[in-house]
Amino acid sequence: MTGSSAETADQPRHADLLRLLAYWQARCNGRAFPRRADIDPLDFAFMLDRVALTEIHEAPRRYRLRVVGSWWARLVGFESTGMWIEDWPHENQRRISVEAYERLIAARRPLCTRRDAWVDDRKLSYEIMHLPLSEDGARISMIMTAIGPDAPG
Repeated sequence: MTGSSAETADQPRHADLLRLLAYWQARCNGRAFPRRADIDPLDFAFMLDRVALTEIHEAPRRYRLRVVGSWWARLVGFESTGMWIEDWPHENQRRISVEAYERLIAARRPLCTRRDAWVDDRKLSYEIMHLPLSEDGARISMIMTAIGPDAPG
């Protein structure tokens, strides 16, 4: 991915992301964030290939891509499930991802970004949404990331 522009929004526009956000909100059950155990991937099978789960490890803070949907592998050209973000081979993508994770942790709420980026000589326009998960209700321990492309990818 080279060259990109981004715009942050409070709410996604993409129908699948709106549906996933409503699902995440329902799973909060009165808490600030749902736990990983509250999330059943079968409930969002309609976009499972466009969802990734990232673990947050502390001291020092590191990110591990626990599960990455097949849409992402087709986009970047390799399977990244299990990869530590610092081992991600594309520096710009790594930087953008870490910045998004850090913004989410600081904001402590779902974040959505609309982005235009060039990937392999083609423009990709999409919305990307990051949703916090917490095992103890306080510390964000995992991030669910979902993408809503403007065109099938």
